[in-house]
Parts: sequence; C-alpha cells; structure tokens
Amino acid sequence: MFGQKNDSLAQKQEAEKIALERAMQACRDELKKMHEATPDDAERMNKLLKDRCGQDKTLPFDFKRKVLERARLYECNANMRAADAALHTALRLAAGEQMVQRAQKLGEGRRYFSKACMLGAGDDFRAAAQRLMENIMMTGGVQHKGPTRAKPADFAPRAPNRAKA
Repeated sequence: MFGQKNDSLAQKQEAEKIALERAMQACRDELKKMHEATPDDAERMNKLLKDRCGQDKTLPFDFKRKVLERARLYECNANMRAADAALHTALRLAAGEQMVQRAQKLGEGRRYFSKACMLGAGDDFRAAAQRLMENIMMTGGVQHKGPTRAKPADFAPRAPNRAKA
C-alpha cells in the first residue's frame, strides 16, 4: 500500500517534470524561429510567447523573464533589419530620381524605425538611421533635364583647341 502511493507520487512528479521541460522547450523553439523572422512574424511570435508565459503558471519566473527579454530583443532586431533595408532601398531610389517609390520606402523605413525605438533600439542605430533619413530627404528631386533659369543653355561658339603660347 505504502509503496504504491510513493510510486504514484513519483510518477506524478516525473510527469510534471516532463511537461515542464516540454513547455520550456516549446518556448525555446519559438525563440529560435524568431531569430530570423520578419517584423510582423516576430511581433506575432512575441505576443504568442507572452500569452504562453502568462497562462502557464508552472514555468519558473526567471525562465519567463529571460524568454520575454530575448523575444523583445529579437523583435527589436527584426524591426531594425527591416528599417535598415527599407532606408537603403529608399536611398537608392532617391539617387535614381524615383521619388514616389522613395517616399513609400521611406515611410516603411520610418514605421519600422519607430517600432525598433519603442522596443529599445540602441543609440547608435537611432543616430545612424536618422542620418540616413536626412540623407534620403536631401537626395534627388533637384536634377533637371536641359537648361534652367539658373543654368541657361550655352549658345556661345566653342573656342578652337589651341596650344598656349
């Protein structure tokens, strides 16, 4: 009798331990997927992890804290990568005088930049992205085809090539 209770208690504890390990491994797997995810996917996965950690009372507090910190960091990194890519694309479009597409990519880059800042992006990234946005705004849109009022066409005859005496 007494041995059966100990066995069932040990089995119950072992089952709880296995369930806890599975829940922790599921959180780790989600974090691995988040590492290279797009910003939208990273946001969705972060929300899923928050819900899972909030509902599961068996997970240790330190583990939950570490998982949520890492998830926030990965979401921030995803937004930083997307902002950087969009801003560099906008700079190329601005240099190519494609102003409509430049404005779209610049808006997309600013949206990702603001999300990254909200999630705790570093000061170096903030300064670099702001400089890049300023460069994008100053690039393009001023090149004119043909003569303008500031630079009229040159109608004077060309001087023949002579050696200097």
